[in-house]
Parts: sequence; C-alpha cells; structure tokens
Amino acid sequence: MKAVKHLKHMMQIARMMLIVAGLAGGLSSAQAASEGVSQVLEESVQIDGQRLNLNGSGTHIIKRVKIFNIGLYTTKPRNNTPDLLASPGPVRLKLVMVKEVDSELMSRRFLADIRSSTTKEERNQLVYQLMALGEGFARMGDWKVGDVMTIDWSQGKGTVFRSNNRQIGETLKDDLTMHAILKIWLGDNVADNKLKRLLLGDKE
Repeated sequence: MKAVKHLKHMMQIARMMLIVAGLAGGLSSAQAASEGVSQVLEESVQIDGQRLNLNGSGTHIIKRVKIFNIGLYTTKPRNNTPDLLASPGPVRLKLVMVKEVDSELMSRRFLADIRSSTTKEERNQLVYQLMALGEGFARMGDWKVGDVMTIDWSQGKGTVFRSNNRQIGETLKDDLTMHAILKIWLGDNVADNKLKRLLLGDKE
C-alpha cells in the first residue's frame, strides 16, 4: 500500500515537472495566434451599471514565455497602487490566455502568487477564501489559448471570478481577496515592474 502511494506521489511530481518544463520552453504553435487574442481587451466594459475604462494592459510572462494578456479596468484613471486599493471600485482584471496551461498548474501558481503578495496576518484572514478559490479552480478544465478569466470587485459586494463568462466558485464577499490579487501585479514586490507600470497607465 505504501509503495502504491509512493508511486502515485512520484508520478504527480514527474507530471508537474513536465508541465513546468513546457511553460519554460519555446513558443508553441498555439501561441502564434496570440497576436489576435490581445484585441479581446476592449477599451471599456460595463459592471453594475458603471462604465469602466482600460486603465492599462500588458502580458504576464514566466521565463520568457507569454502566458496571458492582462488588462486593468477602473472607473477613472489610477496611476498608483495605493489610490487603486483605496477606491470603492468597481474594478476588473481581465486575463486572456495566449498559452495552453494545465488547470492544476494554473491553480497552484495563482494561489501561490496570492500568498506571496500578502502578509502573514492577511493570509490568516484569507484561509477560507483561498480554499474556496482552489475548489473553484479544481472544477475547471485546462486553460486553452483564447480562454478568458475576469475578476470583478466592488467594495462591500466582494469578488467574482469567471472563466469564459461562467462563474468560478462562489462570490468571495470581502475586500481583502481582491486587494491581495491586485498586489500580485501591482504590489511593492512584484516580479515584473514593467507590467506593473503598464497596468498603471504607462505607455511602452
């Protein structure tokens, strides 16, 4: 029995290593279509009866590989993170996949990024939210080129995740969740300062 469990564990590790290797490799043929995908980031959207404009956009890259295009939508221009986090919203993050990604890897990476963008005190307050989000991701299939995720937040109403217009999990009725997510790309210790500047309205 122990041998079977050990074998399953080793197979899971090997599978994850192959996925990571795939992300770190060269551009796939599917990625060649990414040029057109970027056009999905429209200039404005409607949320809760309010018009949001594209504050800025860029591409999330891991080891030189483009994973998804991302746009930040706000009710008025926001050029710094404190101003954005202090706003009542609504705010939208829109992610458009330009690379096929395994659902398990997408979930693990997303949750790890949230954890790294928060303090220990904040993580203690986000235990339930992260569990709920993880369960929601687990029900999704693999992410294909052109798939769209939206993350909408309004103060007092919470955060809603959608994949191709289908809600992922339940509405997370707090403000800290979205603040933690925004800090992944807009916090003080981001992995990509260029992307941060672009989302906050800088032009290349």
